[in-house]
Formats: sequence, C-alpha cells, structure tokens
Amino acid sequence: MRMFRRHLLPWIKVLVCQILALALVLTLLPMLPDDLRFGPGWVLLFEGSVAALFGLALRLPRIFFPIQLLLPLAILYSDVVPAWAFLIAFVLFALVYWNSASEQVPLYLTNAKAAAALAELADGSGAKSLVDLGSGLGDVVLHVARLKPEISATGIETAPLVFALSRLRVWLARRANARIVYRSLWDEDLSAYDLVYCFLSPVPMPRLYEKARREMRPGTLLVSNSFIVPDVTPERVVAVEDGRRTQLHIYRMG
Repeated sequence: MRMFRRHLLPWIKVLVCQILALALVLTLLPMLPDDLRFGPGWVLLFEGSVAALFGLALRLPRIFFPIQLLLPLAILYSDVVPAWAFLIAFVLFALVYWNSASEQVPLYLTNAKAAAALAELADGSGAKSLVDLGSGLGDVVLHVARLKPEISATGIETAPLVFALSRLRVWLARRANARIVYRSLWDEDLSAYDLVYCFLSPVPMPRLYEKARREMRPGTLLVSNSFIVPDVTPERVVAVEDGRRTQLHIYRMG
C-alpha cells in the first residue's frame, strides 16, 4: 500500500493541477476585453502552463512539466486523433514510467557490454548472488544468469508493464538462476546479496548508499552504472568499451 501511494500520488496531483488551472482560466476569460480574446489553442496552452506551475508548487517532479503543458492541447486535437489513442498512450506511459516520477529515475537500460562487464566483475569478486535494483527489461539478470550459471541473479522492478515483460523474458529463457521480483528497491533487504547493481540517477544515490551501508555485509559490493555517490570515493572504476563509454563505480562495504 505504501508503494502504491508513492507512485499514484503524483498522478493525482496532475489531475488536481489541471482542474485548478482550468478553473482559473474559465474565471479569467470573461474578464478579458474582446480585442484580447485568443483562440482555443492559445487558451489551452496557457492553461497547461498554469497547471505546470501549480505542479512545481506542489513539488511534482519536473518530468511532469511537459505532460502538464501539453495535456490540454492533446484534448483540443482529440477530433483529429481518436480519443482511445490518448487513453492507450496515457495507460502505456503510466505502466512504463509508473515509478519514474516519484523516484526521479528514468528508464535506463544497461547495454550488453556493460552487463557482460558486470558479470565478470561479479565472478572476479567471488559473488554468488547479485541483484539489479530497477532491473527494467531484465537484461542484466539474463546476461549474468547466462554467462555465470553459478551466480544467482535477481531483478527488482515496480513499473508494471516493464515488470511483466521482464518476467516473461526470464520465463522464456528457462534460467534457474534468474528471477524478477515486483518490489520497491527501498523495501528490498540488501543483506541477501554479494553484489548490488543499480543504474538509476543522481537523485537517489545518497539515500541508496546509506541503505547499502546499513544492510550490506562487509566486503560486498555496490556497483553504480554512471552515477556516483556524492562525497564518497569508489574503490575503483571500471571503464566499459561501449558506445556511451559506460563507467561502473564500485563501492566496497565495511
């Protein structure tokens, strides 16, 4: 229930902001002189801008700013695009980015070379268990499970559609050492793993590091793709020879 409220609350705030902005615009419009009347497109663009400002006041994550801005225009042109198309787009967006707004973590996907480098790192450290916090489509879990059958690989994911697809991929792969769990990374007990991997964003890294320090066993590894822990020097950095020049920042607990 706590996780549900955390992810649902931003979407409720979006609706509240739109209602408040619409009420304000409908109040102001009759007060304007005729020579200052604008077309419906400009009016709805203004309404969306007001809703976006309300969202900032309510501390909505900035990812919602363009959504608030463009939502009224999408409604305006609903006679061109079927209404069901907007509904489907909204539902798909919510199912994929269900936790992106509340956690301020976009959907980042780990490429094959970075996943292979992580598998070698886990093997070299003697890790027997690995967890990917925010496992997306399950690429890391599947790569590690396939390359290192002796390592148990777990993925933690809460975006419903992404979770369902990754569970399906793991089921089709028939890897006994791979699994995907629907759970918030903040609710996962990190003491069960020898290596904890994440590809999140700068925002949650300080909190995640404190959680890792509390829960992870001495000598175990926290590995962050691209994003550092502020004011903490990693034990080492692994450079991956891929197109985006990925860096794996390694922090040893204890």
